[in-house]
Amino acid sequence: METIIIRRRWRWIGHVLRKEQDAIPRVAVQWRPEGHRKRGRPKTTWRRTVEAEAAAMGQSWGTLRMLAQDREQWKEFVAALIAYGKRGS
Repeated sequence: METIIIRRRWRWIGHVLRKEQDAIPRVAVQWRPEGHRKRGRPKTTWRRTVEAEAAAMGQSWGTLRMLAQDREQWKEFVAALIAYGKRGS
Protein backbone atom coordinates (compact mmCIF):
# COMPACT_ATOMS: atom_id res chain seq x y z
CA MET A 1 0.00 0.00 0.00
CA GLU A 2 2.83 2.40 0.84
CA THR A 3 4.35 1.79 -2.59
CA ILE A 4 1.12 2.83 -4.29
CA ILE A 5 0.94 6.04 -2.25
CA ILE A 6 4.56 6.95 -3.03
CA ARG A 7 4.12 6.22 -6.75
CA ARG A 8 0.94 8.31 -6.98
CA ARG A 9 2.47 11.19 -5.01
CA TRP A 10 5.50 11.37 -7.32
CA ARG A 11 3.44 10.97 -10.49
CA TRP A 12 1.33 13.92 -9.34
CA ILE A 13 4.44 15.97 -8.55
CA GLY A 14 5.74 15.31 -12.07
CA HIS A 15 2.41 16.42 -13.50
CA VAL A 16 2.47 19.63 -11.46
CA LEU A 17 6.11 20.42 -12.29
CA ARG A 18 5.29 20.22 -16.02
CA LYS A 19 2.60 22.90 -15.64
CA GLU A 20 3.19 26.58 -16.39
CA GLN A 21 5.01 28.70 -13.80
CA ASP A 22 1.87 30.58 -12.75
CA ALA A 23 -0.44 27.54 -12.51
CA ILE A 24 -2.06 27.39 -9.07
CA PRO A 25 -0.99 23.80 -8.22
CA ARG A 26 2.63 24.58 -9.11
CA VAL A 27 2.62 27.77 -7.06
CA ALA A 28 1.10 25.86 -4.13
CA VAL A 29 3.76 23.11 -4.25
CA GLN A 30 6.58 25.65 -4.26
CA TRP A 31 5.05 27.97 -1.64
CA ARG A 32 6.95 28.47 1.60
CA PRO A 33 4.96 29.89 4.53
CA GLU A 34 6.44 32.78 6.45
CA GLY A 35 6.75 33.02 10.21
CA HIS A 36 7.64 30.53 12.88
CA ARG A 37 5.96 27.53 14.43
CA LYS A 38 5.72 26.78 18.10
CA ARG A 39 8.58 25.13 19.94
CA GLY A 40 9.01 21.39 19.75
CA ARG A 41 9.47 18.80 17.08
CA PRO A 42 8.50 20.01 13.59
CA LYS A 43 5.30 18.57 12.17
CA THR A 44 5.67 15.95 9.47
CA THR A 45 4.25 17.78 6.47
CA TRP A 46 3.65 16.61 2.92
CA ARG A 47 6.39 18.90 1.65
CA ARG A 48 8.94 17.67 4.18
CA THR A 49 8.13 14.08 3.23
CA VAL A 50 8.66 14.85 -0.46
CA GLU A 51 11.89 16.76 0.20
CA ALA A 52 13.23 13.90 2.33
CA GLU A 53 12.46 11.33 -0.38
CA ALA A 54 14.09 13.53 -3.03
CA ALA A 55 17.17 14.09 -0.83
CA ALA A 56 17.47 10.34 -0.30
CA MET A 57 17.77 10.00 -4.08
CA GLY A 58 20.26 12.89 -4.22
CA GLN A 59 17.87 15.26 -6.03
CA SER A 60 16.95 18.89 -5.41
CA TRP A 61 13.85 20.83 -6.50
CA GLY A 62 15.81 22.36 -9.38
CA THR A 63 16.85 19.01 -10.81
CA LEU A 64 13.37 17.60 -10.25
CA ARG A 65 11.86 20.45 -12.29
CA MET A 66 14.19 19.70 -15.20
CA LEU A 67 13.74 15.94 -14.87
CA ALA A 68 9.93 16.21 -14.91
CA GLN A 69 9.97 17.87 -18.35
CA ASP A 70 10.95 14.53 -19.92
CA ARG A 71 8.18 12.05 -19.09
CA GLU A 72 10.27 8.95 -19.80
CA GLN A 73 13.07 10.11 -17.50
CA TRP A 74 10.48 11.00 -14.86
CA LYS A 75 8.95 7.51 -15.03
CA GLU A 76 12.41 5.99 -14.59
CA PHE A 77 13.06 8.27 -11.61
CA VAL A 78 9.77 7.28 -9.95
CA ALA A 79 10.53 3.59 -10.54
CA ALA A 80 13.99 4.05 -9.01
CA LEU A 81 12.49 5.89 -6.06
CA ILE A 82 10.06 3.01 -5.45
CA ALA A 83 12.87 0.45 -5.71
CA TYR A 84 15.02 2.50 -3.32
CA GLY A 85 12.12 2.70 -0.86
CA LYS A 86 11.62 -1.07 -0.92
CA ARG A 87 15.32 -1.70 -0.44
CA GLY A 88 15.60 0.85 2.39
CA SER A 89 12.67 -0.62 4.33
